[in-house]
Amino acid sequence: MSTQAFAVFLQDLRDGRAHSELSTGLADLLAAVKDTGKGGSLTLQIKVKPGARGKDVDKVVIVDNVKVDLPKPERGEDFFWVTDDNELSRKHPRQQSLELREVSASQPPQLKEAQ
Repeated sequence: MSTQAFAVFLQDLRDGRAHSELSTGLADLLAAVKDTGKGGSLTLQIKVKPGARGKDVDKVVIVDNVKVDLPKPERGEDFFWVTDDNELSRKHPRQQSLELREVSASQPPQLKEAQ
């Protein structure tokens, strides 16, 4: 008994759309792994059901599901102060602010050359 190659079956499944989804998913997964340095996965699930009831099954229904789990990039963190009123603030609530002003640049004094 010879067995049909899985690759041939996959290219026939849903007129090649499953194979196309897997190819696109793999390309997206590789790009995301390269960008994030983290792993991900590509999963093909195939469900096979009998096409008719009874003992003699000569027809089946095949349902596929392609799932791509891309790695997520680091989101980072942020820092806030909590005020006495339980509000968030970028400024420390108990620290006074220091008013800054622009100072004009002056040239340093010239040193006399030794003669």
